[in-house]
Amino acid sequence: MSYRSDLGKVKGLGTAKHGFKHWWMQRMTAVLLIPTGLFVLISLLRMDGVTAAQMLGWMAQPLNAIVLLLFTLTASYHGALGLQVVVEDYVGSHSWQLILQYLIKLSMIILMMVNIYAVSTVLFG
Repeated sequence: MSYRSDLGKVKGLGTAKHGFKHWWMQRMTAVLLIPTGLFVLISLLRMDGVTAAQMLGWMAQPLNAIVLLLFTLTASYHGALGLQVVVEDYVGSHSWQLILQYLIKLSMIILMMVNIYAVSTVLFG
């Protein structure tokens, strides 16, 4: 016995089959943010007042730069995933949903590129 309507059978409508991947990526990025965020936070709290020179010196160390880059890239992606859910749930117009989804993805890509550029500039001089 099928619970689909005749129109649903013809169009092949059913589950979107992308919800689990989105949910799983949100959880994985959240888990990754915990150790990287704690590393960055504890490292900054151990400094005696954070000046620009101290921050540049801290970022110039390879381990710190890699963890900071991993943290910022993961946070950017995690934030974009969260905003996507908000747009899907609370924006009624399909055209506005598409526009906002593209803006979110574009912003995420730009933010990631800026993060990579900033950290690599400090790390490699």
